[in-house]
Amino acid sequence: MFYQEKKCAYAVKLALAMLSGSMLVNAHAQTEPAEKIQKIEVTGSHIKRIDKEGTSPIQTLTAKDISQSGATSVAELLRTIPALGSGSAFDAVDGGFSRGVATASLRGLGSSSTLILLNGRRMTPSAYANPNQGQSTLYDINSIPLSMLERVEIFKDGASAVYGSDAIAGVINFITKSDYQGLQMNASIGANDNNQFKKKSISGFAGFGNYAQDGYNVTFSAEVSKRDRVAIKDANDVEKDLYSILNNRLSPYSSFASNQPFFYRERTSGSNTFFSANDANVVNRTNCDPSRLITGGAQYNIATTSALYGRQFCNYNLDDFAEVQGAGQDISAMSRGIYQINDTLSAFAEVAYNKTDRDYTGGSRTIDGRTPSTAFALSGAGSPFQAILPVGHPDNPFPTSRAAVVYRFENIAGGSNTTNESLRFASGLKGTYKTWDWETGVLWNRSERTDIANGFLLLPEVQKLINQNMSLADVAKQPNLSRPLKSVGVAEIAQADFKASTEFGSLPGGAIGFASGVEFRQEKMTLTPDNLTSSGQVLGLANQFIQGQRNVTSAFVEVRTPFLKNFEMDFAGRIDKYPSFKTNFVPKVGAKWTVNDSLAFRSTYAQGFRAPALVQVTAGGTQTFLNGLVDPIRCPDGKTPLTGADNTDCSRSISTLIRQNPNLKPETSRSFSLGMVLSPTRDFDILVDYYNIRKEDEVAALSSTLILNNQDAYPGTVVRDTNPVNFVKDKNGNVVPNSGPLISLLRNYVNQGSTVVSGVDVEMALRNNLGDNGKLDTRFRTSYTIEFRRAEKPGDPETNLVGTRGGISNFSTSVGDIPRLRASLSSSWTKAAHTVNGAINFTGGVSLMRYTNAAETYPVSYCNYGSGQPATATSLGGVAKYLTYVPECAVASWTTVDLGYTYKGIKDLTIGLRVLNALDSKAPYDPSSSYTTSGYNDSLHNAYGRAFRLNVGYVFK
Repeated sequence: MFYQEKKCAYAVKLALAMLSGSMLVNAHAQTEPAEKIQKIEVTGSHIKRIDKEGTSPIQTLTAKDISQSGATSVAELLRTIPALGSGSAFDAVDGGFSRGVATASLRGLGSSSTLILLNGRRMTPSAYANPNQGQSTLYDINSIPLSMLERVEIFKDGASAVYGSDAIAGVINFITKSDYQGLQMNASIGANDNNQFKKKSISGFAGFGNYAQDGYNVTFSAEVSKRDRVAIKDANDVEKDLYSILNNRLSPYSSFASNQPFFYRERTSGSNTFFSANDANVVNRTNCDPSRLITGGAQYNIATTSALYGRQFCNYNLDDFAEVQGAGQDISAMSRGIYQINDTLSAFAEVAYNKTDRDYTGGSRTIDGRTPSTAFALSGAGSPFQAILPVGHPDNPFPTSRAAVVYRFENIAGGSNTTNESLRFASGLKGTYKTWDWETGVLWNRSERTDIANGFLLLPEVQKLINQNMSLADVAKQPNLSRPLKSVGVAEIAQADFKASTEFGSLPGGAIGFASGVEFRQEKMTLTPDNLTSSGQVLGLANQFIQGQRNVTSAFVEVRTPFLKNFEMDFAGRIDKYPSFKTNFVPKVGAKWTVNDSLAFRSTYAQGFRAPALVQVTAGGTQTFLNGLVDPIRCPDGKTPLTGADNTDCSRSISTLIRQNPNLKPETSRSFSLGMVLSPTRDFDILVDYYNIRKEDEVAALSSTLILNNQDAYPGTVVRDTNPVNFVKDKNGNVVPNSGPLISLLRNYVNQGSTVVSGVDVEMALRNNLGDNGKLDTRFRTSYTIEFRRAEKPGDPETNLVGTRGGISNFSTSVGDIPRLRASLSSSWTKAAHTVNGAINFTGGVSLMRYTNAAETYPVSYCNYGSGQPATATSLGGVAKYLTYVPECAVASWTTVDLGYTYKGIKDLTIGLRVLNALDSKAPYDPSSSYTTSGYNDSLHNAYGRAFRLNVGYVFK
């Protein structure tokens, strides 16, 4: 920790030196006028303007910014934006419901509240059904090739009044290159200083026709990239020592479940409960290679009460299959064209194709007869299967009792492959008529996802273990025990739109601007599981089955009113008609007061909405598994099971079915912003913007914890074992009715709760003309979060979760990490053929302390990890020695320094070298079991360490 803090302090000093040095140079190097930040037509309005800054805050990443970032993908590029918060997917490892996609989350409100545009028009959501809050709509930014981008515009304000659903937190518009003549080729290669995280890419961009002179232009672009797999044992730029000491990561002991089975004797006949102590009631085999034999003990974090303690058994090393980055390959191609029909009319078209392919490794599957496994079918929540060997079974070592068996089918390889393909076509006309500028277009965008899951066990074959008394060895030899399982998802939008803008009338500040338009859109999504999975023949693999479509009709209007030369207001409104709820109208108003040439103030108020995703309102459902659930009936205090229960009831794994709800209402929002634009000199700009967003009626799957703690309020949602033999007894020895072990939960999507987020964004840009010594540009960007409050259901208190892992700070919420501060400071010096640039990036830490649980405020706050918590503390995170090594109970802040050099001294050739994380700062330690395997928290950090990128580009004349 001391080493990390030294580097952080060093980086802060370096940042201050860079900014103060730039200002000092600026004061003594005014040899010629410097240009202001480039004025371009920006996202957020359909009315054209020439002012540098409008009423809403917008951040633009230029081609130069993209090049100097050193990013190799759009996801990496967006991670440099301080306004991007938690809730994004980063496509490194098998991400469960988001496997194979990368998404963006402005303000930490989730990908479903951040609208993604490509060249000003919507993208189709990818074909996924992610039931996690804020993730129901996944716009896959992997489908946008980095090499084809001209700029990225980030509209950091509510924009539903302009763009409709999903723009609650803002809009990110990716604008590709156009109107280019010639041919350019680029090749890049990169890896870290351990030769890991290797990525290679080659791209080309060509164009012909000069639109201004010839009346047409056509461009073509293509990119191919490949990344290598990185196993967790090869990732050295994480806190390996802490993970080893505290989490037993990369320990010689990984899993006792192997092809050498364990047998657990049943307590009483027919009870389906089993002995678990380290005695003769638990038997195991050890006929494996001697190198795999270990004896359980404290050195492996095995408790003395465990059946493994002091016992010799065969280890199965899951670390051989765990990875911090899966192998992948991307292919992209795009063409854009524009043709001038006459002086007032032109036609345009674009077509794009993208394919991403991801391979993920995984261990072999197991059966564990101590608890039921689920074979999901489309018709219900799933049929439980329990691998309990009858008396007389050839493998059962107990002559008078049944036995639960734990066995891994090591002869069946695991792993998966995910392929996403996207095809996009857009075409239209634009022109002028008298004082009107108009544009009309059509768009069709289709995304198809194919998942191949390997190693899952087919129930009819595994059942032979019981109904045919077949031995484990013979079951393992069955040719149909497993087969690749293919599921396919397709998402599609088809859209037609028309818009027009003009100026009319006269106010003291100028003409009134006006824009209006209509949009007709059809959305479709189908998710089709493998036939074997949907028919309930596969153990442990959930179904996602959706088939739905809807038509959306929208209309918008915008008015810009320059009431005075130094005061203007914007008004916007949009109507959207969805089939499942009444017509929705959202307004927006903005104002800007220009005090003088150096100072202006701006403010906006907007209402917004997000329509429930197709996966939440149309026929179908999503089946999931929940781990670590506390059964409040069988383990009331979360620690000690009642009589008749056992420790599995205090941390249980069960299946759930999340069902659609056609009666959902749209999520709504109210947002407010207040900003200042200050230019103390013509070369120094300061932008300060306060934002406040309140989102209500958030759509989420009904909380499993809420259901379990209020079972009487949700009849029919909890599925339990109905065998009275397995009912528990209370402290007075009375049998508790309907208290059998948990099997499954049936959940619905519901409108519940609210989120409030507010903060301040600051951006400073300093441009220095050094005369013969070139130019020096420095930019500072930061996002400071003031509050992030979440109420999971109406009536819950809204506690501030900033600077914490929200779901720990308030244990009733599902909020992720909310760092208080994110910042970046970059500087670029250019002289003749040379450009040198650097950047400092800072991400604040997050506390892991527990303060509240819904309406309950703990008398004394305590750490979620480690030991020494109050006796009343439940559902803790474990890691017994955590506070000894991390007494502050927090994930540390992270500071990285990037360096770059570009050389253009050879005609038509550009050579660029980037060093990312030049100080080799390790990803901070995070004790959560979610990050133990990878060794880092992927919502805040990465495991690259010091990484190098070499890029070579050549322009053919």
